[in-house]
Amino acid sequence: MPIYEYMCLRCGRLFERIMKVGEGGPPCPDCGAPETQKRVASFGTNAWATFLDRMERKVSPEKFK
Repeated sequence: MPIYEYMCLRCGRLFERIMKVGEGGPPCPDCGAPETQKRVASFGTNAWATFLDRMERKVSPEKFK
């Protein structure tokens, strides 16, 4: 199950929840307001850069000699 980040529309608190895909938004843990907004959570990865480097080495191996 993915981790989602939410923001309370009443008090502005940011919080995270592990939820099923498609499940409705949780209420705010501070003020209890049901009006929360799903946010785009950032995460770090270098998988895409590694993939591009490998493809570049296959297409143009002369650049890496």
